[in-house]
Amino acid sequence: TSYLSRFGKKYGIDHINPHKLRHTMATLMIANGADIKSVSEKLGHADASITLNVYTHRNEEAMTKANEIYANAIYKQA
Repeated sequence: TSYLSRFGKKYGIDHINPHKLRHTMATLMIANGADIKSVSEKLGHADASITLNVYTHRNEEAMTKANEIYANAIYKQA
């Protein structure tokens, strides 16, 4: 068995593979504020839209943050 298979079995992670680790890395980077262009380049995508379509996920925390950013921008203008 491969190192990843043994690691997954030891820590209770089913079907672990390099692609899942890549996906996790990209998702965590984006969720924690990394810009899409940098993540896209790190992944080797020819176009940042690939990264956006595959690795970004809507979540409540992100929606709340986006709403706060918008509200702050509006109220600064007023």
